[in-house]
Amino acid sequence: MNALYLYLLKNTRVVKYTLLILLALTFLGCSSEDPTISPDPEYKKENPLEGLADKGAIRFDKPEIGQRSFYVFFNASESNTTHEISFDYFADTLVLAITGQEADKWIVKEFLTEGSNSVTSDDGHWGSVADSVIIRHLEVDADSAYFFRPQGTDPFSFVFVGASIAFPLLPVGDPAPLNANCLPILDYESTSFMQYAVNYSQFGQTFEHLNIYFDYTPMNGDGSGFMHAYGSSFGIVRWTWVSYWSLGHADGWDLIPN
Repeated sequence: MNALYLYLLKNTRVVKYTLLILLALTFLGCSSEDPTISPDPEYKKENPLEGLADKGAIRFDKPEIGQRSFYVFFNASESNTTHEISFDYFADTLVLAITGQEADKWIVKEFLTEGSNSVTSDDGHWGSVADSVIIRHLEVDADSAYFFRPQGTDPFSFVFVGASIAFPLLPVGDPAPLNANCLPILDYESTSFMQYAVNYSQFGQTFEHLNIYFDYTPMNGDGSGFMHAYGSSFGIVRWTWVSYWSLGHADGWDLIPN
């Protein structure tokens, strides 16, 4: 793990709010009263958190405008000899934020922070989409949390595959398999299925119970298999995707504690 990742682990709250301050300074940097400055709209990045009170991380059981969850990007790979899965973390931070509400739908925006490597560097993992602000809708009922793409919006997402996805909220247990470390399957699969984790710890935060939803059906068409680990009180804690063309490896995002 690189030095930046170790700093992030030890200083999560400082890093998070420093990034938010940098966002604010970006928007305050140009003034219409200065005739020598002619802002180029192409480089004026939207700040989806502007004006929103911080309501903590997203919760499926109690969604609220102002909730935001922060994630760090990683690669996972399996050793050919020991078959253990190791994680390498990188300096990309993703935000999922509830920014509004329309009737029974919550508006969720996903975007990389200004300090992310993919935003500041030409050789980042996300390339030309690094500056994107993606909109999804969230609906929650007694059974599930539903994320879906509003009509006419960009199909790309840092988080979700397809036009919609549903996360069953009823805690999963036996006879579903226990996946104690919330690990992705780095091999070919062709179905969707559930697993679960109990008292899983990530960056010093412990989650009493997580459902783990695997959807590897896109691999039937040479696509990627996705895993989402989540809980009603925590939102999404980890998600990964494994390419049909690069088995043994996964990319993903891990929740940073608030």
